Order: sequence, then structure tokens, then C-alpha cells
Amino acid sequence: MDVTRRSLAQILIASAAAAPAVAAPPQSEPDEETRSAHEALRNNAQQLSKIDLPMATEPAFQFKA
Repeated sequence: MDVTRRSLAQILIASAAAAPAVAAPPQSEPDEETRSAHEALRNNAQQLSKIDLPMATEPAFQFKA
């Protein structure tokens, strides 16, 4: 039996659709460490949004293939 990439993709999609949906466990209240991390992230994002960078600014690294 020859299975092409397209037929394999169709098989995988069909099997994923037929699989029963797994219910996510109920979320508990975030602990103090998580809350403080979220708050620090929000504060850092607000501070970074105040800085104006020109579009011509180059990053400090380069992606090389």
C-alpha cells in the first residue's frame, strides 16, 4: 500500500477529528508567584512600550542559515 504525504495528512486529520475531545482540568487560583510574574511582565511591557525605536534599528544578533 503506497501512502503519499497528502493521503497521510488526510488520515491524520480524520483520526484527530474522530478522537474524543479531552476535557481540560479545572483551573485553580493562580498562586502568589504566578500573580507576581504576570504583574512584572505587564510592568515590563508597559515600560518597553514607552521607548521609541526607529524602524532602521538593527538587532544585536543575526540569523545565519
